[in-house]
Amino acid sequence: MNVRKVDKRLLAPVLAGFFIMGFCDIVAPITGRIAAEFPAAQQGAVNFLPTMVFLWFLLLSTPVAALMNRIGRKATALLGYGFTCVGLSVPFLAGEGCALGWYFAGFGLLGVGNTIVQVAVNPLLATIVPGERMTSFLTIGQIFRNISLLLLAPIVTGLVAATGSWRLLLPIYAVLTVAGGIWLQLTAVPEPPVQGKAAGAADCFRLLRNSSVLLATVGVACFIAADVGIGFISVRLIDNPSSILTTTGFYACRIVGTLVGAWVLLRYSDVKYLRWNMAGALALVVALLFVRNEAAIYGAVGLLGFAMACVFATFYAVATKAEPAHANGVAGLMIMAIAAGAISGPVCGAVIRVSGNPHTGMLFVAACVGYMFWAACKLRIKN
Repeated sequence: MNVRKVDKRLLAPVLAGFFIMGFCDIVAPITGRIAAEFPAAQQGAVNFLPTMVFLWFLLLSTPVAALMNRIGRKATALLGYGFTCVGLSVPFLAGEGCALGWYFAGFGLLGVGNTIVQVAVNPLLATIVPGERMTSFLTIGQIFRNISLLLLAPIVTGLVAATGSWRLLLPIYAVLTVAGGIWLQLTAVPEPPVQGKAAGAADCFRLLRNSSVLLATVGVACFIAADVGIGFISVRLIDNPSSILTTTGFYACRIVGTLVGAWVLLRYSDVKYLRWNMAGALALVVALLFVRNEAAIYGAVGLLGFAMACVFATFYAVATKAEPAHANGVAGLMIMAIAAGAISGPVCGAVIRVSGNPHTGMLFVAACVGYMFWAACKLRIKN
């Protein structure tokens, strides 16, 4: 069989977009540091900062997919880079000790930008890789996203040691966003011709009639909710200042998982591999409800990162292959599902406040992982 080769000169700037995607995921881990800047009366409000990022995935994903049909995938991605840069800049320019509203405004704009980037970059990747290798390359894209998340804890730790504050993280990521936008602008990435009359949001939602698309869309929602929940809870499972390193272990192991997954998915069924990983993830989440030893918590969170590595790529690829003629609409649905991350902070925070035990927050994660395991079993039957 003749497999179309991938032009690495086109691939690199698109994969850089996955790196920039990871910037919105800084919010959950650093929420604890932001909370330390405000009195106890505002702690509940601080827990809603991740909601400001993920809310826009619900509101804007399908409209952005329709806009992308008009202006093209590359132009849409560049628009998202612009919003991302502004969103990162707002709380930094507001200055140390700024009002909580500046964080809400900045992270809201960051969410708008990241929504646009994710709607555009995934189908942009599909234009330069062959369909039979889509799951594998989406997994590679997640490696780049996870690298940006892996660097979060070392950068924050270094900045705090050098300056006493984590806030320089924001302009660093803003500059990287500008660099990624310039690189993509200078690259002639091929894409389908733009359409004068774009499909609307209703056309995207009609794709949910396909049971595989529906299962995958809800699967992505549960994956993001669980992912944000893990980031929110893991730093609270260990009571010391270095607890943010749990996120380093989580994303380091996720990178290993994506590397292993990129190899495995070229050789074995993506849905079957998802089922194996979700069975393991469910066992780990249940274990974290009871484990109190620090080393065991680091180990369990790290292994959970490995198990969660290929989830998004698999669900996205399954949905795209189920509706190959509607790739933009599928992208809108998949990215809309990311809005589920908005509920993780408030729900996990409420559970922890009621129980007085951060480990009970893992019950929310367990419910999400349980659905993904069930969906993997159903998709295996249907595909």
